[in-house]
Amino acid sequence: MENETEILKDDLSHPSDDNYSEMLNNMPEQKKREKFFIIFPVLISLMLLVGIPQNLESTTTSDKGFREIGSSSEHSGFSVNILSETDLSMGIKDTVYTDKDTWLELRIDQQMLYQHWRDGRVVKYPVSSGNKYLDRSIESRPGLFAIFVKEERHESSQYNNAEMYHFMPFNQGIGFHSLNGTGYYGNLGVRPSSHGCIRMRHDDVKKLFKESPLGTIVLAHRGYSARTIGFAPKDFENKEEYSTDDYKKMLAENLANILNGDFYMKERKFFVIDPSIIPRSGVYMGYDRKIPEKQKMNKSTFLFLNNSDLLSMRERVVHVKNDGSDNELDEILQTLVIDEKDIKKEVQTDYFSDAELIKKYFHNPIGILPYFPPKKD
Repeated sequence: MENETEILKDDLSHPSDDNYSEMLNNMPEQKKREKFFIIFPVLISLMLLVGIPQNLESTTTSDKGFREIGSSSEHSGFSVNILSETDLSMGIKDTVYTDKDTWLELRIDQQMLYQHWRDGRVVKYPVSSGNKYLDRSIESRPGLFAIFVKEERHESSQYNNAEMYHFMPFNQGIGFHSLNGTGYYGNLGVRPSSHGCIRMRHDDVKKLFKESPLGTIVLAHRGYSARTIGFAPKDFENKEEYSTDDYKKMLAENLANILNGDFYMKERKFFVIDPSIIPRSGVYMGYDRKIPEKQKMNKSTFLFLNNSDLLSMRERVVHVKNDGSDNELDEILQTLVIDEKDIKKEVQTDYFSDAELIKKYFHNPIGILPYFPPKKD
């Protein structure tokens, strides 16, 4: 028996096409089973390996706030995106679009000014804002503004004809400028030290003056804003001409929808802002209201009816009615359909007239700044 096994192994090591089938037929049944249990797992493994995409990547988190499983590739083309309500709500702000090549972000809390460029560059300038504890002074305030005047040299009408160079007001009488001398440089980027304006170095404000055309957007905040600024595509034009009231309403609606958690529930209008409609007192940017952690989502509701039960019900109704009428059946079936209000929570939204909407979500609640007349000698 031992010799027979050795001969069999030798024969299987180099089988010929003619006698291979005959050898298998003559092989003991136990040997066949052993062969099957060796070959079958190998075949299954090969099938599994061939069926799995070669370029399947591990789960990663993209900078867009959603998980990406199996990033698409030229070879496999396998791409699956899994989005949750939390993912879809991350980083959402009301974006106001400008057609300029630059916009300015005034960080009052940092005493810094950031100049954002269309090409992605960000230039940082130290500044000194208004100190409310000084005599006849006001604190720099948050809001969405636009530069509406540019003067290379301006004399203050409130503070003893003080000379202000490269003056660019954006919030009534508050603007960017430099002063005579450099003694105030020590406060730049450190602490508020002005009576209300935004003080800068001579060279910095001169450069900013040259690079910031009239209508440049200024977003002032203390570290939080429900709004941000984006660049519209180059040469983009609004689909239609909007009136001042149209702009106010669209800005108010877009901000209201985000603050009320309705970003995905309401239509959002894409347009380029006309800076001339921005009041001197600024536009509200949600500095005192937090954006909800989750925006509401539309839910799909499905009602499944078993066909056999439906047929059985029809038979019972017809049997009771026995007149072939479907009216009775329709009435009964209607009572079986669950009211959408019972299975889907209705979205509760505050409804305003246009005037109320604009007052609450467009106008800057900070209001008009005080004016200090010049001191009499």
